[in-house]
Parts: sequence; C-alpha cells; structure tokens
Amino acid sequence: MDSSDHILPAVNRIDALFKETELEDYYLSVQIGEKSFSYCILDSKTNKYIGIGELRMPVTKGPGEQEIRLPFDAFFSRVMEALPILRKRFKSCKVIWEGRKSTLVPEPLFEEREQQKILAFNVQLESQEKIFNDRMAELHIVNVYAVPEKVNSLLTRTFAVDQLPHLISVLISSIYRNYKRQLIRPKIFMNIREFYFDLVVMDQFKLYYANMFDFHTAEDLIYFTIFVMEQLGFSQEQAEIVLMGKITRNTPLFNLLFKYIRKIDFARRSTDHEYGSVFHEIPPHAYFPLLNLNQCGL
Repeated sequence: MDSSDHILPAVNRIDALFKETELEDYYLSVQIGEKSFSYCILDSKTNKYIGIGELRMPVTKGPGEQEIRLPFDAFFSRVMEALPILRKRFKSCKVIWEGRKSTLVPEPLFEEREQQKILAFNVQLESQEKIFNDRMAELHIVNVYAVPEKVNSLLTRTFAVDQLPHLISVLISSIYRNYKRQLIRPKIFMNIREFYFDLVVMDQFKLYYANMFDFHTAEDLIYFTIFVMEQLGFSQEQAEIVLMGKITRNTPLFNLLFKYIRKIDFARRSTDHEYGSVFHEIPPHAYFPLLNLNQCGL
C-alpha cells in the first residue's frame, strides 16, 4: 500500500478511564494544520486529561526526490478514518488552526471592517480564503488571520464549532496566562513544531515580539533566534529561553541551542488540571497550546 493511502499515529494514548458512553462529559481539543493533526481529551467531571494523540501527513517521494503530500481534504479524511471517535459529539469541542497567514495588530488600531486590508498588507491572500480575528483582551492585541474557505467549512462542520482560533493566538494567550507573574524581565518562548517554530518574547507583562519561522536544520533555528535577539538588543548571556514542543534534552537541536544560550528551561503543564497515566511518557513541555486551549479564553 502506498504511504499516501494510509496514515499512522505518531502518538495515540487513551487512558483506561476513558468511556465512549460518557462523551457528554468530555471536552475535545484539536490542533490542525496543512501537515499535522493533534488532539486531547479532558474529562470535565474529574478535571483530568485522559487522552492525547498526534497524526502526521504521510509523504511520498516523486521525481528528483521531491516530496509529495496529500491535499488537505484527503489528509483530513485519513485522520477521521484513523480516529473515528472524533466524529462523535463531545460535551464541547475547540479547534486550533495552524495557518501561516496571520498578523498582529494593536487593539486601538484595529478596525474589523479593515481586517482584510490589514492582513493583505503583510501576506499574499488568495480569493478563496476567509478572514478572522482573535482578540487577546488582556494584552490589547488582535490577531488577524486567513483560513481557506474549504478548510474552514470542513472543520467547522465536522466539529460543530463557529470559529477556528489561530495557533499563535492560543500560544500567546497561554504563555501570558501561565507565566505572567514571571514577566518582570524579558523571556523568550520557543514552540518547536515539525516544520516551523514560533518565537514569542514577553517583557514587563506585555507582548514584545511574535513570529513564526520555517526551519529545516538546527542551524536554521539558531540563526533566526540569534537574529531576533540581536534585533531586540538581547545579549546571549542574559537571555532566558523557555522551550516547548518537539525538542528534548540530549538532542542535537538542544545541544546546539545550549551552546549559544545558557539560560534554558522547559515549559511546564498548567496546574489547573490533572493528567492521566497516559501522560507519564509525554514530555511536560509538549503540546503546550493544545493543553491550554480550554483556559486561554479564545
């Protein structure tokens, strides 16, 4: 069977406490992009996360070793086939969209009727895209972003949601909520994903900087990080970095980062919830936006 015809979970762990007959007590959180899909399940009665999973888009090689990926609707169809439980109705569901097209605007300068123009000034928009915004009230910032119309229709219909908050909105809001007491000095937060990483800088209880970067090698990640630090006037000796996502100690990526920046910590899970036994083998800094979606206010 060709790898494009099936999909295998990278992670799929469900606690023994999970009961399909009690879905009306469970909150489902989903994070999805054009190349990745992850989900978690929270039991509202026990306030405990009891499920976590991730699936990745299969890749085949074409002429010249060029990567060939499934169209999004085909990928999503494979996800639903692999995880049929997600088609059922939970107590509630929220879905994060990982799209590339977004821009942050100070709330006093934002006018909703102008949001398409605002976004088009920073990214190239296609005709079949819908424009949305996430308001981060505590930080007085609005994130304006695009979702392909077909993707928006498919996801809102499947999961019975009204809107898909953007990953960067959830990430920023979650960082602020979990770390606001520690933001008396600059902190750099790095969320490492499969093909991209998000870099967020907070200082004096405010958002100082946020952006997303492509990276293919550890050297790419170091280059962009050091470049941003230099532009912001942060020294490598004084910078404090908090890591989350797909990175662990004793890996080439971490070792190279530690070579340049010595003050490195890993994000921790929110203490607002408990976590089932299936999370024992999941690094505490993994799936940070996803596991904070229910509390971030979006």
